[in-house]
Amino acid sequence: MNKLRRYGLVLVLLGALAIGGCFLFPNVPPVASFVVVPVPGEPLVVVLDATASSSPDGDEIDAYMWTFGDDVDIITPLEETKTVTIPVITVEYPFEGEYTVTLAVREKPRQTGELGKVSTTVSETITLPHD
Repeated sequence: MNKLRRYGLVLVLLGALAIGGCFLFPNVPPVASFVVVPVPGEPLVVVLDATASSSPDGDEIDAYMWTFGDDVDIITPLEETKTVTIPVITVEYPFEGEYTVTLAVREKPRQTGELGKVSTTVSETITLPHD
């Protein structure tokens, strides 16, 4: 009988872990990271590459939330939104000057109905035109 109770306790604990996660391994927010790559021959165009963004606990990144500054034309992807599902985008700025680009990433939710955790933001200043 004692053995049966142990198996029952183990099954209950495993079920709780599967449903709610474990307090010993909490869901850690992802880490945003990006590099700015100048486009040769296009002095006001840069590629923003966030492929180095990651989640310390291995969760998938499902959204890249960019802030570009005022009057920016997004070349790729061809959407009006600044939240995209791909890590690499191309941005064309309308004028010479300094622009601050900010990125936050969101990880895919672990459970249905849950919101994915969002990273802290990272920023970089771009001076255009670039060489």
